[in-house]
Amino acid sequence: MANFTTRLRRRQLDQSLAPFKGISRPFKGYVREIRDALEMTSRQLAERMGVSQSTVMDVEESERRGTVNIKTLERAAAAMGCRVVYALVPETSLEALVTQQAQRRAKQLSATVFRSMALEKQQTSSSDSDDLIAELAADILRKGTSELWKHEQ
Repeated sequence: MANFTTRLRRRQLDQSLAPFKGISRPFKGYVREIRDALEMTSRQLAERMGVSQSTVMDVEESERRGTVNIKTLERAAAAMGCRVVYALVPETSLEALVTQQAQRRAKQLSATVFRSMALEKQQTSSSDSDDLIAELAADILRKGTSELWKHEQ
């Protein structure tokens, strides 16, 4: 049986990440946007960070490209009176991702059975196949094992 605390933690993460779903990185990047909002020049930020102005420009450019180092972002944020909040935000929800994966995995596992039955002229109806896949997916979810993310060729 799947670990209750794992399911509970997944639901809690879904709730805590929900406010971040509508957030995307600004085109210019957060460092530049915040700096501009504070009416701070790149030279002033550089002084507060203890680096050169060109380093600040490099930080802003690397953030735009998506290659900025988190430690560097934290340093720039601190110099502007901010902090970095790092999060991975699921496109849907963690619960939905796990359910979808269980259904995919159940289809993978049942495909062999269905092929074998078809070769023996014992094909199942579409509704029987759907029922079996749903049952297998529910079983995978109940077990909560690494079986969920295995990949069969």
